[in-house]
Amino acid sequence: MTTIIKGILNRWSASGVIEKEDEDIYEYGLDLILFSILNLIVIFTTAAIFRKLFESIVLMAAIVPLQAYGGGYHAKTHLRCFLIMYSGWWVVMFILLPLISTFPATILNIAAVIIVFLLAPVAHVNVTMSASRRSQLRKYVRITVFAIAIISSALIWFVRGGFAIGVVLTVGIGASALSMLIAYCMNRIRQRKARCITRRCHIAR
Repeated sequence: MTTIIKGILNRWSASGVIEKEDEDIYEYGLDLILFSILNLIVIFTTAAIFRKLFESIVLMAAIVPLQAYGGGYHAKTHLRCFLIMYSGWWVVMFILLPLISTFPATILNIAAVIIVFLLAPVAHVNVTMSASRRSQLRKYVRITVFAIAIISSALIWFVRGGFAIGVVLTVGIGASALSMLIAYCMNRIRQRKARCITRRCHIAR
């Protein structure tokens, strides 16, 4: 992947599409895009083999916008990120979906929406975000999660034959909420450690 990205950037730089000093920024962006595409290809290919393609598309349709607007946990390496996503897909498709019923799905829906409303957007502790940008993202993610929750609840309770898809959407909200909760807790731990280090340095002086 690194070779492919650097080859693309070298061609762009040589042809004047981008400036040489901006290559690091584009490398980071392309790395995220290509890795995300590869993740989806693997998941959707596996889903097609096991006849879970439609459910997987619905699941990603719930997770992707919530993660894009609301943030969440990010693994330190591509491999770890892939393993989390891929193993999570297996758990959702072959453990949660066959077992979850109407009442637990409703409870999960409500709990996940509350978590998203309270925490999102969850940025990395080292990422600065203006108050206006945070407010804008909070508005987007709340509208998105509320819309998905309404659709999933309607499918679960009122649409004949829509239970399975409603549960998939609900699990998508739950997965996003869990990711945000983990990221929020990790940020608090980092902030606490940083304050402790600062206090120790101040005392040492």
